[in-house]
Amino acid sequence: MSQFGDIGGLGRHYLQAESYGAAAFCFYRLLHEESGSANGWNGLVLSLSLMRKENDSQTALARYGLQPNSVFDQDLISFALMIWQHDPRALSQWMRAVLAKEGSNVENRHVFEQIAEELEQAYAGLLQQHGEEALTNQGMLSLTDYASRRMELDWLVSESFDNVIEQGKKWLEDPESALYGVRLLCMLPDPRSEKLLRRVCRNEDIDAKVRTHAVLALRWLGVRGNARISKFGESFVINLDNPEPELSISVPAAYRPALDRMKLWCAKQIGLVDPVDYEAVATADEVELSEELKNKMSETDVAPILQEVAHMLIRSAYDQYYPLVPTVTGARDWAAAMLWLMKDYAEGVGVEWPYGNPELTEMAQRHRNWLLSGSPDFYDSIEAAKQARIAQAQAQMQAQEQPEPEPEQANQ
Repeated sequence: MSQFGDIGGLGRHYLQAESYGAAAFCFYRLLHEESGSANGWNGLVLSLSLMRKENDSQTALARYGLQPNSVFDQDLISFALMIWQHDPRALSQWMRAVLAKEGSNVENRHVFEQIAEELEQAYAGLLQQHGEEALTNQGMLSLTDYASRRMELDWLVSESFDNVIEQGKKWLEDPESALYGVRLLCMLPDPRSEKLLRRVCRNEDIDAKVRTHAVLALRWLGVRGNARISKFGESFVINLDNPEPELSISVPAAYRPALDRMKLWCAKQIGLVDPVDYEAVATADEVELSEELKNKMSETDVAPILQEVAHMLIRSAYDQYYPLVPTVTGARDWAAAMLWLMKDYAEGVGVEWPYGNPELTEMAQRHRNWLLSGSPDFYDSIEAAKQARIAQAQAQMQAQEQPEPEPEQANQ
């Protein structure tokens, strides 16, 4: 039994209550006392992932893989496949490590072994083509490299609560670090964390998006009941038991029909979906898409970076204006607004856009403007990426045009 009582059980309680910050703290403390705890590793990875702390999720997964007395947990494989989908080096090493753990003699073990082998072959091909240094610079690290990175919880748990609170105050006073401070305090179960986060919610001198994250941080900390958030000179009461409008780190569910129709339009444009079938569902928000249409959407393979652009724009505007966010109706117009912005991004940074021009209605234009209002530097960032791409291309051309040295010069 932990000196803190059943801290693993408390972590599960927090996790089920969507208090992910408090849950992460509990599971981390549990692992300090029981380094092989299956409940601890599973809960820690899940908590960090649900808070979208991707770097710390990778570090926790890597430490689990390298922890000799931890047992096989098939549930964590799906997390690893998702979080290292672009890093065959780390994923293959992780798969080999977990397949060597106690309890790994499962029925589908051969499937996991085959995945590991294919990943190793993929990385070997990349290694031969680009070299290890180039791949490392692109972020393909070894499992040991991931495990050795410092997590936020490493510092938080190693310091006294008093020191963490004092440092948190300093972060919250700095506009550049306020969001970091908010996201850290949600993992420190102390009454002073709640007090600081409530102050952030009410302080209109702090960025509006950070204030929205502070409300969410209170919920992740395990606080329930009402919280006040100040926006646009008014004070709004949010019920942390069931926030309305929806409050989460992900794209709100209300935008899902629009995102579906966004991908469906792309599928239509490349001939995967019949225009008649598209029209039958495009303007009806409440119509559930058939399995056939969902499969066609999956086949469309819209570039993940472009989908992430749409998600980022939604999330940014939503955080800016919460709780005064629009009711999402007319999914077709919302989809068109996102498609135009995705097209502008793709053409600006050099990503393929094979879909042509989206629809443009007056309502779509209004939605587009609302999305942009949450990211006023959207086109500036595209231009900066474009100029960087041009500069890189020019440098490569100049390198290719450099004459090779004469044999006599080369030998000097």
